[in-house]
Amino acid sequence: MSKNNLNLKRRKILNESKKYVVTNGWNESLFKSITKNKIFKIDEILTLFPEGYLSLLKFYLKELNIDMTSSAKKLDLTRMKTHQRIREIILLRLNIKQNEKDLIKRTYFTLLLPKHFNILLMSLYNIVDQIWFIAGDNSTDFNFYSKRAILATVYSSTVLYWINNENFEETKKFLDKQL
Repeated sequence: MSKNNLNLKRRKILNESKKYVVTNGWNESLFKSITKNKIFKIDEILTLFPEGYLSLLKFYLKELNIDMTSSAKKLDLTRMKTHQRIREIILLRLNIKQNEKDLIKRTYFTLLLPKHFNILLMSLYNIVDQIWFIAGDNSTDFNFYSKRAILATVYSSTVLYWINNENFEETKKFLDKQL
């Protein structure tokens, strides 16, 4: 089976798991819940996600970045200042997952658990690095790291505000204050 076919299968499993994650969270019983409907077999799921739900969680976080990157290609960032580019990319990321807000909320709070600290750090770094890449950052010195550290704080606080606020316009205002 090709890598594309495996990723397609992973996406199907991820899509099936989302409804369970929203109600029960990311946990060890997730795969048992998915297999109850007999669409997927447990051996098949464990082959594709050998670390259990943690593999699926990491795959989901990676997919969020892929969605953001592909959606960002539709933005015209060339005439914008850097902070405006960053703003638009963050808002785009939040907006494209507006319909999965409960899932994002569950994921966010799962990542805040101490046992998921390494996944949180890796994910946050990948997000802000990708945002800077899309925005056209090509720094390689100390600036590279300081930009990402600052954006990690801005991004994290904005996501927290967004998941606890129903008004997207308020989230935009909050982000503007952060930038």
